[in-house]
Amino acid sequence: MKGFRFFSLFFAFSIFIGVPSFSENNRLGVPDSSDIRKIIAENWFEESLSQVRDNHTELRSNSIGQVFQVRLEETRDIFSIIVAPETQLPVDLYTQDGIEHTVVSKYPADVAGSWILMRDSTTGKPLRIRYYFAADSDVYVQFSPSGTKSLADFVIDGCFASRGVQIGVSFDYFYTASFASVLSLTEKTLPWKYTEIHPQQYHANLVMVNGIHKNLERIKQVDNGGYDEKNEPVFVFGKNTGKPRKVDDEDVKNGILTMNHSGFLKWIVDGLINQISGSSTYVAPLLRPTVSLNPIGASGIKSQNENLFYSLDWTRNLAAAKLSIQTGKNYLYEESGVDVKIEPFSAEVSEKGITSVAGYIKNSGYEIKYLRPLLYVLGTTEPTYFYLAAIRRTVKPSDGTPEFKVFDSSAAIFPYFDKNGQFGCTVFENGKEMTLAQFIKKYPDCFVHLTRVLASERFNPM
Repeated sequence: MKGFRFFSLFFAFSIFIGVPSFSENNRLGVPDSSDIRKIIAENWFEESLSQVRDNHTELRSNSIGQVFQVRLEETRDIFSIIVAPETQLPVDLYTQDGIEHTVVSKYPADVAGSWILMRDSTTGKPLRIRYYFAADSDVYVQFSPSGTKSLADFVIDGCFASRGVQIGVSFDYFYTASFASVLSLTEKTLPWKYTEIHPQQYHANLVMVNGIHKNLERIKQVDNGGYDEKNEPVFVFGKNTGKPRKVDDEDVKNGILTMNHSGFLKWIVDGLINQISGSSTYVAPLLRPTVSLNPIGASGIKSQNENLFYSLDWTRNLAAAKLSIQTGKNYLYEESGVDVKIEPFSAEVSEKGITSVAGYIKNSGYEIKYLRPLLYVLGTTEPTYFYLAAIRRTVKPSDGTPEFKVFDSSAAIFPYFDKNGQFGCTVFENGKEMTLAQFIKKYPDCFVHLTRVLASERFNPM
């Protein structure tokens, strides 16, 4: 089956930290507890909570010798029966003779191969069954009862890629169903394409990340700076756009590059473009407006004195310029298709319960809180691209005038999956490197608009 080919990639490197061991005979790579669950179903899955409490945590082996732990865990309203595979973790033990390196067995509830039945603590009714199958524990499928049938959810980092999909089997089918059976049953109804990972396809992204990282010490932040098509220092916005600017002689001598956030993105993309065309991008076309405003509306009036879409225009036009050089055809932004507009999620799990997800908003992008699951999906469906991010924030003037929204920051985002199938993401902003979590924390309640750029191993920034 097409949907099966990614599993060998998730687990082919099980000797690494945090990935459970498994037999080579398991063609899917996911540790399977189905034969164990058939044996324990009556005593663990169908008894009352008080009787389940009398059960002792136990270790059982499946038919090919993989060890699983069966245990009970309780919260205020839910009790869970967990069947989790053994995972070998290296630890350091401090003794009177020094540090002793050893390996211990753990049984995490959210590691690939874990299976969890959740039941209501008061009524004992089954609520859902969850299967973990990916290297990233934020990705899983779960099933809940619905009359004589079941409903399926496909969850990525708290967001539902599919929710409430009707499955034509009773809920107790999943008490003993293997993950192979789950795949076969849902191959055409759940978005398994979001988990097809091919680590070798992220090589260009990682080459670029390494190349940018090595040059960061040469980058100095300035308020209004970048380099033109001849790599000469110029202003990149305002009335002096494109005009030469003075650079400190000491910086020139030491090879220091001075630029703002948009100049920094241009420097990155020019590192790709100049390998094809022999020159860098012009500045003026990058400021071409990409948003039409009502001249008598609030934003239209405000934009007469301030560029509200500066970084949005810049990232869109820069991505279109890269596409034009790459294809040998001149694309304006409107024709380029560089905007990311996908809407893979219908809802999210939050403190308020299950709430809807807004998705893509024209000329605004996505709420930043959805950025990680969005990039996870993009990482699987567009593995050869990185993204230029324009950040839209809300400004509340201190003089009491109405607040307004402005795109005035930007960053480059490189998603990837490592050889163990673990999702990662590197963000570069204004000459600084940060994690995706740090980036999201820096811009709470903001929107992020993404444009896609094809990565390349032929990367040589100025």
